[in-house]
Amino acid sequence: MIISNHLITGKTKFIAHIGFPTKSFTAPKILNPYFNSINKDLVVIPMACKKQDLKPLINGLTNLENFYGALITMPHKEEIVSLLKKKKKLVKISNVCNILKTDKNNHLIGGLTDIEGFKKSIKALKLTLKNKKILIVGAGGIGTSLSHFFLNEEVKSVRIHDINKEKANNLNDKIQNKNFKFNYKIWNKKDTKFDVLINASPVGMVSFKSPVNSRIIKNCSTVIDFVLSDKQTKILKLAKKFNKQTISGNSILIHQIPAMLKFYGEKEISDSKLENLL
Repeated sequence: MIISNHLITGKTKFIAHIGFPTKSFTAPKILNPYFNSINKDLVVIPMACKKQDLKPLINGLTNLENFYGALITMPHKEEIVSLLKKKKKLVKISNVCNILKTDKNNHLIGGLTDIEGFKKSIKALKLTLKNKKILIVGAGGIGTSLSHFFLNEEVKSVRIHDINKEKANNLNDKIQNKNFKFNYKIWNKKDTKFDVLINASPVGMVSFKSPVNSRIIKNCSTVIDFVLSDKQTKILKLAKKFNKQTISGNSILIHQIPAMLKFYGEKEISDSKLENLL
């Protein structure tokens, strides 16, 4: 079997890319050519796993000798935490995990690299978040980790929205309990003026839809979409139409590759190779 010119043998180890649905997954297309370029006998394999199947899948994977680790994406970034034996600092703070591996005792260790990819993507565009008004759409794993991150970033305000009102309210309570002085509230839809709009929801992953109306996109300066897709999502297409700065989910993924490699104990990727992936 061959994946991106990589010959699969009995010695090949694999990283499971776990989420649902998997049709829009781009991580294997980015990471597999990279592992091949550094002669690493390792491949990323998408695994379409529904919520109710997560625990049995993880139990099965950890019993395989060629299991190297897993990348965790929607809708499992919060649910996976209960299966971890050890948690890195950011996972403990946010209760969100997007990457895992096993230790010598086959115990699961969970980490969070999304924020590192986000920070580096922001830095690449020479953007600053200080004193900015931010709207986050989606109170799931990504929205939760971003909300915790913004607690210490001197932003002016953060508003959170989710179609699941209970989820948004729970996250709002969590952040308020961390720091009641932080200007963090449920989004009032009458407020349409923000500096930064972040789509942390799955909207746009499968259907060509935008999670917010075009007026909000027109009023902001930067639009960030965490959705991983082969095609340009509608929210980013509208943002470019209105000449806004944009950051795609693919860019965030590529910028977190160094953090992923570090988590797995691999050599750091050079800046030139990272640029080639971009």
